[in-house]
Amino acid sequence: MADAPPSAQALFDAGNAHQAAGRLLEAVDSYRRAIELAPGVAATHNNLGNALMGLGRLGEAEASYRRSLELDPGLHEAHSNLGNVLNDLGRLPEGEASCRRALALRPDFAPAHNNLGNSLRGAGRLAEAEACYRRAIELTPQFASALGNLAITLQALGRLPEAEAAYRRVLQSGALDVRAFNSHSALLTRMVPQWHVPMMNDAERNEAYRAALRGAVRPETLVLEIGTGSGLLAMMAARAGAREVLTCEAEPLIAATAREIVAANGLARVVRVVAKRSTALAVGGDLPRRADVLVSEIFSSELLGEGVLASLEDAKRRLLVPGARIVPRAASVMCALFGGEEMRRNVRVDEVCGFDLRRFNAIAAPKRYLHRADLGLELLSADAEAFAFDFEAEDRFPAARTVLRMPATRAGRCYGVVQWLRLRMDERVTFENHPGARSAASGWQQCIYAFAQPLDLVPGQSAVVVAAHDRAGLWFFLERVEA
Repeated sequence: MADAPPSAQALFDAGNAHQAAGRLLEAVDSYRRAIELAPGVAATHNNLGNALMGLGRLGEAEASYRRSLELDPGLHEAHSNLGNVLNDLGRLPEGEASCRRALALRPDFAPAHNNLGNSLRGAGRLAEAEACYRRAIELTPQFASALGNLAITLQALGRLPEAEAAYRRVLQSGALDVRAFNSHSALLTRMVPQWHVPMMNDAERNEAYRAALRGAVRPETLVLEIGTGSGLLAMMAARAGAREVLTCEAEPLIAATAREIVAANGLARVVRVVAKRSTALAVGGDLPRRADVLVSEIFSSELLGEGVLASLEDAKRRLLVPGARIVPRAASVMCALFGGEEMRRNVRVDEVCGFDLRRFNAIAAPKRYLHRADLGLELLSADAEAFAFDFEAEDRFPAARTVLRMPATRAGRCYGVVQWLRLRMDERVTFENHPGARSAASGWQQCIYAFAQPLDLVPGQSAVVVAAHDRAGLWFFLERVEA
């Protein structure tokens, strides 16, 4: 006896099973066969639209949803789904109207609130979109799509800590949402730059700070730290015997995490973390009095890139006692000429596979950070000090420029200037991330400033380089070559 042909209901159920398993082409086939047997079932047309939507066949999906609504104008799911496909087609006013019709039929339908939020977000009505996503999440707390859309909206509104928390809820929901994983990681990179972890693991740097704090801190010392990060330096100051440590951090997510770290290490009674910029701190409010010691690690790889000079000027004027100890007490911008064949292949291009590609050098950024220590960088001159800052002795740090005459100490092709930091922690301890000394982990990289054209130098010749800083940035300019 031959098997009976499948019924429309069986084909509908098979389509749903295929769709749940991600077999969208099979789902489309099952739904179409079901429609051939029972063309008047609105739910089948709606589900066919969902499968077509998943395949990116938006025009066909729209037609399926509209046919579903012709058969059953009260099918709220189809109104919501139609709104979704209209959003994707860029027809936002139509999408909004369709979602609102779905909600008029069923006000507690979370997908319609989510889709309406998409219509409004696409139209730039971010506050209204946020309200829609929050309503969808209120109705369905683990609604991963709505949580992700809320995160995107909060990020667009500049409310990054809230956006990060929303992304975290997506990941905790168990949804394998690749977009959410990528967006969350990108947001964390923006909020918590990736140099934090290697910086914390820089043993030489840590020991330099620890030694200087041991020499600066006394039992009655009030320590101010600018730039909490993980709270490591604040905890070092506490362990060195400080009576009280106030540390400030501009990024709320980092500040909250540091607060947890401090508590986990049993130092919450001594170390207080404030989620503010140092320029917003007040004596008599955040600080009980002016601090005796200032410690900071807000130096960028070029020293000046995180507004360190303005922050130190403000702290000395308002937040520190006269003659306060500052760690590090001084810093220098160091530099040298560099060359090396491996470096050439990473800073400029000439002929490749018989093709002249030199014109590309004109659009390659001349300033870049040297993230790799294995490139065989060759120093072609002695170390030179471009700028020196005495944080304890000086109160103002204006923009400046200087001319450096840099004699070649060896023959070679010079591609530019390599720059690094020298921090004088106190009168005894100095830290330097010299390009000739490799570190397993460091938050500071050397920075290279490539010349427009390489120089072929021999001992007896000098590159005359102009160095300039504007308090928040640094640059080196090649002026000429002298015999």
